[in-house]
Amino acid sequence: MAYVLGTAATYAAIGAVAGATGEQLQAYFQNIWAIGLISIILTLMALSMFGLYEIQMPVFVQSILTARTSSLSAGSFGMIFLLGAVSALVVGACVSPLLISVLSIAIFHGDPYLGAGLMFSMALGMGVVLIAIGFGAGILLPRTGAWMDRVKHLFGVMLIGVAIYLLGTIPAVPVLLLWAVLLIMFGIYLVKSQAPMLKWRYAWNALGTLCIIWGMLAMFGGLNGGRNILQPVSLTLFSGEVLKDAASQKGQPQFYKVTSVAEFEQLLSDARSDGQSVILDFYADWCTDCLRMEKTTFNDPQVRTDLTPFRLLKLDVTDPSDPVGKTIKQRYGVYGPPALLFFNAQGQELLAKRLYGYLDPNRFLSLLKTLRE
Repeated sequence: MAYVLGTAATYAAIGAVAGATGEQLQAYFQNIWAIGLISIILTLMALSMFGLYEIQMPVFVQSILTARTSSLSAGSFGMIFLLGAVSALVVGACVSPLLISVLSIAIFHGDPYLGAGLMFSMALGMGVVLIAIGFGAGILLPRTGAWMDRVKHLFGVMLIGVAIYLLGTIPAVPVLLLWAVLLIMFGIYLVKSQAPMLKWRYAWNALGTLCIIWGMLAMFGGLNGGRNILQPVSLTLFSGEVLKDAASQKGQPQFYKVTSVAEFEQLLSDARSDGQSVILDFYADWCTDCLRMEKTTFNDPQVRTDLTPFRLLKLDVTDPSDPVGKTIKQRYGVYGPPALLFFNAQGQELLAKRLYGYLDPNRFLSLLKTLRE
């Protein structure tokens, strides 16, 4: 138990750091190239789970850590706890695909508590087997066999799923077609491979068939412009969202583009004189969530109506070296896009309402409602 807690403590600390720096890192990871690179890394990790190659920590690093841990005395819980904490760095390379996935979630949400909790839970889950053996339950543990390879393959599919999910934030990527290929291939794998137990054979084949059908529906939806894997054909057959979206483009709210610091200050002053609240949108061409906000949230008819009383300003921070963007970002302590700042009629920013990241139309409408109260 002490060994597992030591491992969990190390993982929790790593998760907390990843979550605490999430908002700053999001400013860089919203870049299309960064998202693409992360997706490629996740895919490479998935291929390692399929057995194409093996990822390990360098041998000299493993040797150093092993030598240090072997010299520790195991006569106390404190030493065993420390042994677990240090050995987490060694075994981490064995589960690096899962580590990267969990850390990506922590960074994406920017929550240190979530990051620590996820990593701590992951470490405890990894340690269940050790705890069971420690309590004498080793005889009850399943034998090694082909089922372990299937578990690795399942994790590989999950990693590819995470990569596709990340790529889905890029509007130009045909995400539903990628989901279709993954589901069809996974379904064929399930149908072709034998179930780990004979009594599971029919359920195994049924699950594979379901994945193939779902993948074919996703393929049809993707070819017709769909993007939602949970509703692959609703976009084209039922809701008519494609036509609605094209029509709504004409009524998109007009944000005034700020071109200088002096102009920004003058616009704030004018709004204050008119008793008008201001919304300042930090935008970048490479920011995927900014593009999503424009395509969905700001195109919603009710959102357009509720934005009418506000003076809408947009600051383009596509170029990090642009002096206008840098000055205003530093003035308000903004990490990066997407960020929405709200100013009352007196020209004071409502810090509690500041928004980072994507917000869907319903949640954005709720936020606007609180501003009017």
